[in-house]
Amino acid sequence: MGLATPASAILSAVIFNALIIVALIPLALKGIAYRPLGAAAILRRNLAIYGVGGLIVPFIGIKAIDLLLVGLNLA
Repeated sequence: MGLATPASAILSAVIFNALIIVALIPLALKGIAYRPLGAAAILRRNLAIYGVGGLIVPFIGIKAIDLLLVGLNLA
């Protein structure tokens, strides 16, 4: 990922995880609306949203936080 230092990489990952946990709590409490769809359609939709997003978003978020930390000389 080309992060600046090992220390900034760890700090970026910890900050990202803290932000994601706080952001996901309202989503978990809200729940989802019931839609009468087939199991295959629901699985395909959930994999597209949460699976792909869960693989891509952390890399982008951690890199952005690392750039911010290095730019502000915090790590």
